[in-house]
Amino acid sequence: MEPIQRLIRNGNPETMMIVVVVVLITGLHFLTSTKYLLLHEIFQRLYYVPIIYAAYRYGVRGGLATSIFSSLIYLPHIFQHWDHYEIYMLNQLAEVLLFQVVAVVTGILANAERVQRTRSEQAASERQQAYEELKQTVEQLMVAERMTTLAQLSLALVHEIRNPLGGIRGAAEALETVLPPTASSGEFLAIIQAEVTRLNRLVTEFLEFGRPRVPEKLPTPPKELIQSVIRLTKQHLKEHKVEVKTDLAPDLPQILIDSEQIKQVLINLILNALEAMPDGGELYLGAHLQHNELEIRIADTGHGVSEEIRERLFQPFVTTKAKGSGLGLAICGKLVTQNGGTISAENGSDRGTVLWLRFPI
Repeated sequence: MEPIQRLIRNGNPETMMIVVVVVLITGLHFLTSTKYLLLHEIFQRLYYVPIIYAAYRYGVRGGLATSIFSSLIYLPHIFQHWDHYEIYMLNQLAEVLLFQVVAVVTGILANAERVQRTRSEQAASERQQAYEELKQTVEQLMVAERMTTLAQLSLALVHEIRNPLGGIRGAAEALETVLPPTASSGEFLAIIQAEVTRLNRLVTEFLEFGRPRVPEKLPTPPKELIQSVIRLTKQHLKEHKVEVKTDLAPDLPQILIDSEQIKQVLINLILNALEAMPDGGELYLGAHLQHNELEIRIADTGHGVSEEIRERLFQPFVTTKAKGSGLGLAICGKLVTQNGGTISAENGSDRGTVLWLRFPI
């Protein structure tokens, strides 16, 4: 009785429909006299319809629950109408046994079909996912190919621009010695030289980003490297009224890097930090060992950067400066990566920006 009770307790419309159909068939079967033998047997065979449906819909358990339920409410009819006809009663009992066989066989076939359908759906989903991944990969390769071609053209163009810039600078310097020293001519020549210098710096950054020098990695003491960077930027720090605070752990092991490239990175990061503190402030430089890595921390008390910019800070052409090219930090990120390290940025606890450089020991 437990499977039947479970079936009824389930309470969903399909389950209740099966129960109602079985009861309805039983009623028709009971109310039809055995005088109408053909009709009587037709109603008897109708039990297979809910049994097969339940087995297909709910598996072996659902089919057995329905067949047992059908058998229990059918048995009184057997003993009521056929107890004095032994051969017919045995025939009816065999029919009840057949209810169970049909339920089990149909349930097994339904379960197998359901498993196969699930596998087919899973395989189709995996194929679709593989197709989407392949499609994305092809699109990325096409974009990468276009970007590579564009980069090669850009580098060739940038290289060709450098020669005319040198000529313009030389012409401007020659004009200074020829033109009369008037205020207007001096101002125009100063503008020409300043713009040529700016364009030349931009062109140099393009070339550095597109064709960075292969690093020459040598064992380098990080403490000495950081101290030399502080000495090189000392005048800039003084001009911007920025106080430097250092926290360099003693006995830091050497790391395998190109010292000139990492020195260039640190100088660039410090100069960027100074620009973020136009009214002065504090610059923190720290170096410690953490999880078998050297961590260099650069923190300023400037205005910081927004979360949107911070996530793309080391990508090309991302800048917070009005006249910046957006390549300085991208070059820093590339140089750090080439030397086997990582670079990241986050907002300070109070204000400013914190930059992390990590290199494996």
